Amino acid sequence: MSCYLDQDFTLDCRTGSSGGLKQIWILGQSGYTISGYTTNANDEVVSVSGSGTWHSFQLPKQSASLTETIAVNDTAMSVTFQPAVTINLPKLDYNLRKVFVDLVSLNDIYLVALDNNDRYWIVFLENGGVVMEGTLQTGQAYTDLNGVSGLVINGGEPTSIREIEVTTTIDAVFTAGGFTWNP
Repeated sequence: MSCYLDQDFTLDCRTGSSGGLKQIWILGQSGYTISGYTTNANDEVVSVSGSGTWHSFQLPKQSASLTETIAVNDTAMSVTFQPAVTINLPKLDYNLRKVFVDLVSLNDIYLVALDNNDRYWIVFLENGGVVMEGTLQTGQAYTDLNGVSGLVINGGEPTSIREIEVTTTIDAVFTAGGFTWNP
């Protein structure tokens, strides 16, 4: 197999690129699974099939991020992509504590992220992710976070995260494949 670079990268104007996440969706419900997906010529996901409900998490401004690093083993000639989603959720109560405990117990977390540039990304598509760290806290000062702090969901994937091509609505990408989508 021949490996090569087939495109350039140019700098655009310094507008139109903001960091952070607006919202995430996590696949849940009993028996949830991703059974398949389809990509277009640009390697963007255009449909996902499976079962379960995508649960919506609205995120406070500047409180969440999506990163991806690589792990390289030269001897094995292998590369693993390691996505991580970090979120902070305010207002600690029974329901937030239950969400925290439920997320920590999941072995396969599948996640969709909406970034601040209105782009949708599907994360942990092949192997699923797991919660690796996080803190429930009350805070100390009046302005401290009372809730979930630094909840990190990590994974290891054979390919990089993929953007979702939304031609109509984001829920259409998933409901056509058998999922329930909560906006």
